[in-house]
Amino acid sequence: MNFRGLIVSAVAVLASSAFADGVRAPLSVATGSVVAQSCQPQPFSLTAINASSLEPTRLTWNQGSNWGAWHYMDTISAYVAPQCTTTPVTMQAVVDEVSWMHQGMPASSDGTFTNRAGLSQSVFLSSNYYGNGLAVLAAIDSFAGGGEVQGWIATQEVPCHNCHEFQQFAVLYYPATRKVIVLQGYTGYDS
Repeated sequence: MNFRGLIVSAVAVLASSAFADGVRAPLSVATGSVVAQSCQPQPFSLTAINASSLEPTRLTWNQGSNWGAWHYMDTISAYVAPQCTTTPVTMQAVVDEVSWMHQGMPASSDGTFTNRAGLSQSVFLSSNYYGNGLAVLAAIDSFAGGGEVQGWIATQEVPCHNCHEFQQFAVLYYPATRKVIVLQGYTGYDS
């Protein structure tokens, strides 16, 4: 047996051993090595991650309010879902988990599930009188790794004497990186 044949045999033994232990062990054909990654299925949950790099984007979007029309993005929160979950991750599961974590957010049924194109319906993520939402989306894309994004947006009117005020919500989920971004704030104008 030549040296190459010996390596291929060793890789096959390691790979079958890794699969028997419930570990994913993809074979790198280029190097002939096994790259083991542990992936124990877990219940779906979200773990908070640092989103402070998005703070300048939030502050920029908040500029420009006046007494006749106002807008404010309270927070940009970020989370990550487990790599391997016991059930497939759906956008509804993401929103339900976020709603549970952020008291005061509407239920998933009170908003609209959408894709990247539909995110333009969110005041936070479109360019409009209130702010440059396209810059907000670009910053979030960069933070989350870009690619496919699933979304959920909601607006709720709140009582306001001689004016109209609305709570605004947006949840974005990036399946490739498992990152979830949550935007909360409000907009309003005088009657």
